[in-house]
Amino acid sequence: MPGDALRGRPVIRTVQLLRYLSDAPLRRRVTAATNKADSFKPVSSGSASATRGVIADNDPIEQEKAMKFDALLTKAVFFHNALDIAEIVRQLLEEGWDIDSQDLAHISP
Repeated sequence: MPGDALRGRPVIRTVQLLRYLSDAPLRRRVTAATNKADSFKPVSSGSASATRGVIADNDPIEQEKAMKFDALLTKAVFFHNALDIAEIVRQLLEEGWDIDSQDLAHISP
């Protein structure tokens, strides 16, 4: 039954919450990931700068298209930045630089 699959979700959430509360390193990782996700929002809203973030069309389908295009454009910018970072890191490694993975965690999109 479909309802049976939903019954286990509160238990999973409770276990995850207890794990989060008792594990300080996990809380730090979640906070860091949340901060990165929050920093994504201004970039997303700014990518529609030609219209200053205003959707001029009253058609819900066109509004949805505009929002999806904005999200796609933002993701493309982040992807391109990740490729640039990866290329620079590769070049630095080839030149013999020592790169700490924790340092990369601070700049990784």
